[in-house]
Amino acid sequence: MESGLKQEICFESLFLMKGRIKMNWAREVALRIIEERPNEEVYTVASGVSPSGFVHIGNFREIATPYLVAKELRKLGKKVRYILSFDEFDRFRKVPGNIDSSYEKYIGMPYTELPSPFTEKESYASYMENRFLKELEAMDVEVECIYQAKEYQSGRYNPYIKIAMDHRDQIFQIIDDFRTQEATEEERKNYYPISIYCPKCRKDSTKISNYDSMTGEVIYSCACGYTGTLNIHQATNVKLQWKVDWPMRWMVEKVTFETGGIDHSASNGSKAVSERVAREIYHYEPPVYIPYNFIGIKGGGAKMSSSTGNVLTITDLLRVYDKNIIWWFYARFDNMHAFDIALDNDVIRYYSEFDRLVKRYFQGDIDDKNRSILELTNVKEDYLKYPNFSYLATFLPIVNFDIDLLKDLLRKENIDGNTKEFAERLQRAKNWVVEYGFDYQVNLLPEKNESFYDSLSSLEKTWLQKTLILLEEDFQTTEELQTALYNVVKDGTLTEKELKQTQKRYFQILYNLLLGTNQGPKLGLFLMAIDKEKIKGLLS
Repeated sequence: MESGLKQEICFESLFLMKGRIKMNWAREVALRIIEERPNEEVYTVASGVSPSGFVHIGNFREIATPYLVAKELRKLGKKVRYILSFDEFDRFRKVPGNIDSSYEKYIGMPYTELPSPFTEKESYASYMENRFLKELEAMDVEVECIYQAKEYQSGRYNPYIKIAMDHRDQIFQIIDDFRTQEATEEERKNYYPISIYCPKCRKDSTKISNYDSMTGEVIYSCACGYTGTLNIHQATNVKLQWKVDWPMRWMVEKVTFETGGIDHSASNGSKAVSERVAREIYHYEPPVYIPYNFIGIKGGGAKMSSSTGNVLTITDLLRVYDKNIIWWFYARFDNMHAFDIALDNDVIRYYSEFDRLVKRYFQGDIDDKNRSILELTNVKEDYLKYPNFSYLATFLPIVNFDIDLLKDLLRKENIDGNTKEFAERLQRAKNWVVEYGFDYQVNLLPEKNESFYDSLSSLEKTWLQKTLILLEEDFQTTEELQTALYNVVKDGTLTEKELKQTQKRYFQILYNLLLGTNQGPKLGLFLMAIDKEKIKGLLS
């Protein structure tokens, strides 16, 4: 590291600790990594997913966390290698809820040897992996992929498997130190840190009867009746058990930073065991590690799980949110902050908030922390061309999804309906309205709200008469109509405060007579979108 950059990083760390500057959580983690591992030539940032099912948005935190930290490390002048391991050589444990129950016959086999449930000439693993890689491409994630079946079957790990087998007693003791129940001598004697896939049935229903440390020869039998011998030095059907496999890969790939779910991160969990195995068996200092919390679906209820089929994927999310907003969700909440991604009416709120922040960002009117968060979203100035999502979502059903009519209407709001940005956001608004936004759709009352109309004062009824006259005029823009509506209740005797209160009351009256609610969409735009005869019938 050059001395100038080193001084800059130390200076930034000092200010951060004193709370004098604010930044995103990924920058804080990157500074911590450099502080703890200052002499790394290359910072290897690792993530891993299992192709057990569709990778849901909770799993995606396994990608987003190291990816964002890697970005900040690069900004700090570090050389970074970002890797993604596909744990495709793991055993198939359970049939997901969205997969045919006939797949139960494959339980115990590696994912690479199952047929794809959705395509031909493709394995279960490759289908799930390729689907996820397309999602990463859509999110602009560039990553070096490591396929664990290939690595194991190439013999690359064989020397380290041999080390684990030769130290099986020590590994058992490490694992036993974290157990609450005391192990028996039989458990200790029969423990081996590997699984063997049977050459006959291809399942891991195998049991080792003897291991010769001098030759590396293993004698084993399978529940299917097969008995065989293999040599650790040449074996292609052997896999280390998870708590040994994980630290072995840290050592092989020289991992500097990794993250994991809080379920693996307890004081007596997988991470704690693996750290000791890394130090005591493979003589490698474990990477800097942070856990991450879970992500939910607002209004969903059930926890997302690939194994049960209850998932919301990045593909699903991209049907409603653009990639910049999705990155914003992961960038704004630190790794231990559990949060929900909304698909209810809060979609409107998130779009409005993000659009507002982006506008302030490019105007240079934004605080340091939000600036650093937005920089992680890869947002460009072209983003400002996107139309108001709320307008699209509100008026699509009002115009009965007539796109030409919608474009004509929004043209009066000075919105160009012939841009690619309009088309992209229109499609997402349509997806949301049709698939999730049922409660958000605005509908005119089917008949006049007589009881509310009768409760109005004579002055308030004159406002309605003025409104009906107003609607006969030909306004060129929605702003002209909106201004005219504000002027309906203007009275030279009212103070500014009284005028605002009166205007608020007038708008509430219109909303109640048209929609049966106290509020609704922008009236100038709404009244232009609705058939005038229907409005007259409700206001007369």
